[in-house]
Amino acid sequence: MNGKELFSVMAKGEIPPVIPFIQTIFEHSAKVIGKTPSEIAQDEDLIVESQLACYEIYRHDLISIGVDIYNVEYEALGAKVHFPVNEELPSTNETMISSIEDIEKLKVPDPEKDARMPMFLNAVQRVNEKVGNEVIVNGTVVGPFTLAAIMRGFENFVMDLVMEPEFAYKLMEFANKVSLAFAKSFIKRGVGLSINESWIAPPLLSPAFYEENVVGYEQTLIQGIKKLGQKNVALISGGNTTDILDDMVTTGTSLLLADSECDRHYYKKVCAKNNILMRASIASKIVEDGDEEKMKAAAKEVIMDCRDYSGFIFGCGIVSYDTKPENVIKLKSIVRSYD
Repeated sequence: MNGKELFSVMAKGEIPPVIPFIQTIFEHSAKVIGKTPSEIAQDEDLIVESQLACYEIYRHDLISIGVDIYNVEYEALGAKVHFPVNEELPSTNETMISSIEDIEKLKVPDPEKDARMPMFLNAVQRVNEKVGNEVIVNGTVVGPFTLAAIMRGFENFVMDLVMEPEFAYKLMEFANKVSLAFAKSFIKRGVGLSINESWIAPPLLSPAFYEENVVGYEQTLIQGIKKLGQKNVALISGGNTTDILDDMVTTGTSLLLADSECDRHYYKKVCAKNNILMRASIASKIVEDGDEEKMKAAAKEVIMDCRDYSGFIFGCGIVSYDTKPENVIKLKSIVRSYD
């Protein structure tokens, strides 16, 4: 069964005949075609080529397309991104916001015109046109807290939420407008959608702080996306999000990541109660190292904990640039041995 067929089975509340396998492939796709992350991050054709090459090799059951996912909206807002010539990811250290006046000067980017947003929109559409009959293809947008924290600087933004909450909330409101505009353009192209919000996980934020200051903005973003016609929206955060899970499920998300550090039993209980797909993952470092026995042991733990839930998807986090393709193939073979 292909990825779309597996998701159709899960949508009925049934356990699929094979375990869905989703590894997140961003910069690793550059390695597969012999390029650097910066090369593919600036070239629509290379994004398409590299993602299709990975799908041909791995046949994973959902494709999320991105490279330096936390730079794209920020660059379109005017930030300068550094593109290394080596194997490092593109990056930026620029802090754009220092006052409420800075927010008022900004305008929401046009995803069809500004910076690299059109390139990623077109790349996702092209990949979907090639393989979308077999597998869900997702575009990616940044969540409101993470984008606001990037714009202001993480420590500054957390202090703002404590000392000047109205300023911080105004910045998250603006961040939501940016993400929603990008999401709208993906939806117009008929593709799926993931929200990346990895800066919310404890200990970066306490559960109480997340509940009081952040979850409402994620709810607003996902509700806005659904009003545009997108029924399923993944909210993705790495790290141990167990302690904020009860709030995350209230956002309206259809898929959550139970990273390797999470309490999978609790995750399964909560996701099952709320009819949310659960991508339970082993640590990507295990896959990068390539020790078959360690992969077998880690995979067995996840599968034994989660196999009885119809919404269970097996994952391994973001595959690193340095991971050998044969390691990913080996892991998928291990997972498929449980079918």
